[in-house]
Amino acid sequence: MNQQPTPAEIKVKKLSKLKPNRTCPNCGQYKEFGFGNVCIKFYTFVCNECKSSHQAISHRCKSLTMSTWSDSEVNALMDANGGGNDACLRTWLAKAPEVGGSYGRGRRPKKG
Repeated sequence: MNQQPTPAEIKVKKLSKLKPNRTCPNCGQYKEFGFGNVCIKFYTFVCNECKSSHQAISHRCKSLTMSTWSDSEVNALMDANGGGNDACLRTWLAKAPEVGGSYGRGRRPKKG
C-alpha cells in the first residue's frame, strides 16, 4: 500500500533541491540532488555525517523520506522565515571560521 505524499512532504523535497540547500552548511559538502536530512534545531539541510554529529549532541534531525512533515515545519525551512542553509550561514555561522578552519581549541568540520 503506497501512500501518496502530503503537500508538506512534496514541498520539503522541493526545498531540499534549491541551490543553497544542496551544500551542507556545517562541512561544505555538495550534493547535486540535495540532502535527505534536516537538523530541526537550526532548520538546515545537512549531509549524513553532519546529521550524525548533530544527533550526537541531542539535536533532533528528520529524514525527508522517512518522517512526516507538518506545514509549520516546512514553512520554517524557508529562507524568508529564517530557515534553510543560506539563513544559517548568515546567522548561526556568520562568524564561524571557514570549513576546516580552527577556532580556539576546536576545528570546523571538513567536507564529508
